[in-house]
Amino acid sequence: MSERNFLDVPEDGDASYESLFRQADEEFRQFVKTLSNESGAPKLKSKSIKPAPGFCIKTKDSSNGSKLFINICHTPELPEPQDISDEELMHILGSDDPTTYRVPLSLGLPHEEVDKNGAPCTAYDVIINEAFFRKISSNELFKTFLITVALDGIEEKYKAHPDRESYVVLKNKLYMGTMPDHSIQDRKGPLISELPTGQKQPTSSSSGGGDGDGDESVSNSGSDDSSALSCRGSAKVDLTRHTLPGQRDTLVARFSLPAVKSGSSLVLDMADDHVRLTSEDPKYTFDFYLPFSVDEDASVAEFNTKHQVLTVTVPILPEES
Repeated sequence: MSERNFLDVPEDGDASYESLFRQADEEFRQFVKTLSNESGAPKLKSKSIKPAPGFCIKTKDSSNGSKLFINICHTPELPEPQDISDEELMHILGSDDPTTYRVPLSLGLPHEEVDKNGAPCTAYDVIINEAFFRKISSNELFKTFLITVALDGIEEKYKAHPDRESYVVLKNKLYMGTMPDHSIQDRKGPLISELPTGQKQPTSSSSGGGDGDGDESVSNSGSDDSSALSCRGSAKVDLTRHTLPGQRDTLVARFSLPAVKSGSSLVLDMADDHVRLTSEDPKYTFDFYLPFSVDEDASVAEFNTKHQVLTVTVPILPEES
């Protein structure tokens, strides 16, 4: 069982439209890293697709100045992300965990091309859902969000260094180069599903925070498929399972911890399918089992001091056949 302590995430003030993307950017990159390690991914069937060109982004590699082109393409074969409003997206980007909104996409292999002057360049294909492409085509906020996610994915997966300050969306070019064959993993199931906990009844003790007045048990706050566990003092944990084509499934656990002022008072133990979180001030204890095994060594945890929320992201191990 691994034991972890946490660094606090500084409280953020009010952020403008552009600064929200900047402050969320590093958190997106860290989340992409947890999804990019596919060494433990299950073998899945793949199917060929023929995406349609959407629009083309021109930028450069900041490490060597070479030209980069990013082709945004679309297909009905990829799942559509949750339909949210501009206000909801802005709220998510300004929250303690901007990775709660997920866009299914496929990153194609880089292909070498030549630009209009005959100079060599590199092109990347980023494929998204067809309906979502129609949405970003008429919505600048979501379009900027998608471009940010695409740049992060290319940087993390292919170790490129796309310049984020000087990119331009080409007006008269839908696609750069010749489109290679594309295939995606043929997986079924929802993009995000709520998870039940099992085997052992999760418990929490609470004192000095919220409405807690002593030891209190935590129970499922809903039906059997609910993921929310809470106590009378408002401490609770929400578990969600995130599924994306071609990536390992990921568990995201969000612990709401009223009156906890610092991550230094938190200790998290994770081992295979067992999670235990304790807090010294005030005293909270969560102890529960998961319906699957996780890679605890690859977990990432952050405590937000403004919202008093601990977010733990950990890859889910494939089931043994």
